[in-house]
Amino acid sequence: MRRVPGRSSSPQKPTDASIAVDSSVWMRIDRRDVVRYSLFVLHRGMQIHSIVLLLAVLAGAGCGIEVSKAAGEREDMTTPEYDAAGDMLRPEGYRRWVFVGATLGLRYTKDGEAEDEGPGSFHNVYVQPEAYDYFMEHGVFPEKTILAMETYETGTREPKSELTGGFFEDAFLGLSAAIKDSERFEEKWGYVTFKGATASPFPKARCFDCHEEHGAVDNVFTQFYPILKR
Repeated sequence: MRRVPGRSSSPQKPTDASIAVDSSVWMRIDRRDVVRYSLFVLHRGMQIHSIVLLLAVLAGAGCGIEVSKAAGEREDMTTPEYDAAGDMLRPEGYRRWVFVGATLGLRYTKDGEAEDEGPGSFHNVYVQPEAYDYFMEHGVFPEKTILAMETYETGTREPKSELTGGFFEDAFLGLSAAIKDSERFEEKWGYVTFKGATASPFPKARCFDCHEEHGAVDNVFTQFYPILKR
């Protein structure tokens, strides 16, 4: 073999930095090029066992992706965030999510409690588009689902006094949320009402038990929202 002046005839052992670069290159190429890339790495001086190790790591990463998809998590989905105290941060941009529907005056009256007079308040419910798509395909909500519910006063009169009947959404009263996050909540679902930028989860008996008993699907009152009826 002819030697090139100034260049060693023996292959040079790659440094850690070169291996890291090779790994980053691999993550950007099609997996169908695995054979060609392996030969490329071998030409640079890596041993066969190094190639096997690289392929094993990549295979493990692939398995992780499949597990995540199986659990319903979506990389592009807005997910719940929490502060150091464990309180949930108010979700941003939820009004651009899928509008699940609106209800008026829904409530459960327990024995001995008098029903409120009047029509009650309006509730508007929104869910992340990715969570909605997953629910329509699989019949359950994926991990990290957020169902955001706005509450509005019910209006009956407007400034011009032109209405003769009916109701409309008036003053904004608050924002609540149901969150499916098994990493955060033992029962998978947690419930909060925001008074500001953050909210502490309610005790289990406050919301979870009612949702578990009355929610039609996956602890959610899907029976009240036509677009969630599959």
